[in-house]
Parts: sequence; structure tokens; C-alpha cells
Amino acid sequence: MLGQDFYPITGTFREPLLVLEWIMVFLISEVAFLLYMRVKNKEMKLSNIIEKAYIIFLLSYSLMGIFYIFGDYYMETPISRLIVFNIGYILRMIMGLVFIYQIEKYQTIFRKYMFSKIFLVFTILSVVLSFTAIEFTQYASLVLFWIPIFSIFLIYTIKLLKKPSEKQEIHNLRKKIYFSILGGFLIGLGFGVTSDPSIIAFGLSLRIVGQVFQIIGIVVLAIFFTSLPSLSEQDWKNKIDKLFLMRATGICVYYKFFRDQTSKRNEQNISGAINTIKMILKEISDEEGEMVIEKEGKVLITCQGKYITGVIIADQNLNSLNFLLKRLIEKVEFLYSNIIRDWDGAMEIFLPIEKITKEIFF
Repeated sequence: MLGQDFYPITGTFREPLLVLEWIMVFLISEVAFLLYMRVKNKEMKLSNIIEKAYIIFLLSYSLMGIFYIFGDYYMETPISRLIVFNIGYILRMIMGLVFIYQIEKYQTIFRKYMFSKIFLVFTILSVVLSFTAIEFTQYASLVLFWIPIFSIFLIYTIKLLKKPSEKQEIHNLRKKIYFSILGGFLIGLGFGVTSDPSIIAFGLSLRIVGQVFQIIGIVVLAIFFTSLPSLSEQDWKNKIDKLFLMRATGICVYYKFFRDQTSKRNEQNISGAINTIKMILKEISDEEGEMVIEKEGKVLITCQGKYITGVIIADQNLNSLNFLLKRLIEKVEFLYSNIIRDWDGAMEIFLPIEKITKEIFF
């Protein structure tokens, strides 16, 4: 029961702290709502599972904030405060279990559902402690909840940072991840200085500092989450079907089929696809720059360079594919700048484009 003498919080610090803590709860809920609005109309795909997992985590953090407020400001006895906290801890553990399970549905960390199984054991242990040693649950939750959650975030962040730099550049993903780490650090620091041991050592005034740190951290993470592209953007490899590079005259200088690469593609299918592209490009010949056309259940993403027009046929219009197509055209035109203007029709000179395509798309 050490540190319980501070509670319920009264006096000069009560109103400022209450305002700050409700602001924090509101901000976290607002970020969860923004993410929900972004994914609610999407089809249920693996690329959206992790976004929904983020929503669950944010809601669990916000919900625990409400329990902290009621326990610290409105419970008259130490035991009633601990009971309120324990209800919050158990609900948070359950939501944390769902969060980790959703993460591991999207991506295996080490072994399939390893963290989910560990967290399930921790959740059961939390319930047991709530009935047998309620005075230890406040400190046990730091280990049982935060260590697995922190480990998941750390491992997942490292994996994102290890992605090839060409793909990272699509959305400045690496910078955004570092930015999110700063926000997470501020939240962790703020949470630490608002804990009972810190309050015992330095007094309630430190709790205001901790709440300010957490609010700043939440704002930083909010910027990260709302600016982070949908994870379907990172799943672009499963959306792309065909790639064509064509001269203004309609001659196809390069093509790539991303699906069924091992099967033989006859010339009739290739000619049919190229003729379809020619007809569409003829219809938009007066347009310049990038265009997206929906036709027969497919999306055609076009990008016109100085000498070459690139076309991607895909299942979904993604910024990632627009970026990569533009990058491909820039590299090809730079490589062939002195050749393509006076090209004599020899197709062999375009064979190195395959290597450029692999560098960008694989």
C-alpha cells in the first residue's frame, strides 16, 4: 500500500491534473477514431489487420486512463483504488491480447502466435494476482503488460527499418518511424514519472510534468499515425499485375508480367494486352503527367515521361505504384537519353531494363 497516502488527489494540483488527464484520454481516443475512419470502409484484408490492431491498443490505453482517473481522484480508500485499477488491468490485458493476436495474424514475429501464447499466460496470471495478491498487481502489470507490448513494437519497428531503402523512400517511412519512436519515448517517460514510486520520491508536482510529456508524445504519435500511409500501400506487390513501357508511337519497348511468371505466355496474349494499352493511350493522348483509369475491374496507372509512357495494370490504385512507375521511367530515360531520340527499332538495346525493373520492384 506504499504511496497510497497521496490518494485520492486533492488540493491545488487536483483540477490541473484532472484537466490534463482527461485531455490525454480524449487525444488517444481521437487518434483511435481517426484510424477507424480510415479503415472502416475498406475490405477486410491482411494489410488492414494491423491498423485495426493499433486501434485496439489505443483504446486499451485510453480505457486504462479512465480507470486511473477514477482510482486516483474518486476512490476514498486504498483498497477501493486497487480494485478499480485491477478491473482496468484485466480489461487492458484482454485488449492487449487481442492486439498482439492481430499483429501476429499479419506477420509472424518468431514463431506463429508465440507472443499471443505468452501474453495469454500473463493475462491468466494477472487474473490470479487480482484475487490472491491485489497489492502487487500495480507493479506486476508493468512487467506482464508493458514488456511484451514494448517487445512487439521494438521487433516490428526493427523489421520495418530493415526494409530496402528504395521502398522506404516511397513515403519517407524511415523518418516517420524515428519520429514515432520519439513519441513513444515521451509517453513512456511521462508514464514513468507519474507512477507511484516517482510521486513518493518527488511529489505530485512531478505528475504534471509527466502528463505534459504524455500529451506531447500522443500528439507526436497522432501525427505519425495519420500521416502513415495505409499498410495496403506496403502490400503493393500483391496488387500489381502487368507493367508496360511504350514509345509515343505506341511501340512497346518493355513489358513485365508479375503474376504467373513461371507459366508460358503466348504472343497472342501479349499482343492483345499491348493493343488494349495502345487504344487507351490513344484516347488520352492529349493528357500529360500521371493518370489513373479504371477499366473492366482493373486499374491502369499511367505516367508519361519525355520519351516513354509507363503503364501499370493493377488491382488497386496505390501511391506506391505511382511512385515506383515514375522512378522506373526516370531511370530508363536517364540511361537511354542519348539513344531513344534516334532509336532505329532494335529491341535488344532495351534488355537492361529488366535489371532496372528488378532493382525497383523486387
